[in-house]
Amino acid sequence: MTVSTNEIAIEGRRSQADRRGESDRRMMSAAARLIARHGVAGTSLAEVGIEAGYSRGLPVERYGTKLGLVRALLAATESWFRDHLATTLAGKAGLEAIELRVKAHLASVDRSDSATAALHAIYTASQSVMPEMKKPVAAFTGRWTAGLVAHMHEGQASGEIRKDIDCEAEARFLHAAMRGLMMQYLMDGSHKDLARAKAILLAHCRDRLGSAKARRSR
Repeated sequence: MTVSTNEIAIEGRRSQADRRGESDRRMMSAAARLIARHGVAGTSLAEVGIEAGYSRGLPVERYGTKLGLVRALLAATESWFRDHLATTLAGKAGLEAIELRVKAHLASVDRSDSATAALHAIYTASQSVMPEMKKPVAAFTGRWTAGLVAHMHEGQASGEIRKDIDCEAEARFLHAAMRGLMMQYLMDGSHKDLARAKAILLAHCRDRLGSAKARRSR
């Protein structure tokens, strides 16, 4: 069997894309670990390259500036969570989907303490040392809130969620509560306390959002 020049070129491009994807993943993991430990201000591009097992200059070549790196990390975090939710929420809607979103959000710490801590460090940095991230962070959190709003509307349409609630306000409150619980966990490190808080928040969702019809069916 002979291999054409075109097939060799395609295989070469595929291998290069695979190598780039692997280096991006390693640098994003390294950036999350370092930002979790030292914050955005205390992390340099050179340190990310070394932590990932590459040269000091590769992050500069790939992302340009620290701002570019932080933007990339935020995008990678959102991409992972979006793909995770697509599987978690497949075929689900309304109140059930809201509860699954809450569980998925609060379970992020089980996937990676450092990724969760890095995300909250980016939130903080956007209000202080890196104000250029304020709008991207607001858009990022806004999309998470919008997902909750969509499920509330689904529940209202099916009759399982109260018609009289302000979906935007309820979703913002719920998202803020989840972020607050994650921040509390990062400070005290208690899985037991987080599990209790999750149970309380899920009960709040059912009691606060559920219609009389939904409560009767439980």
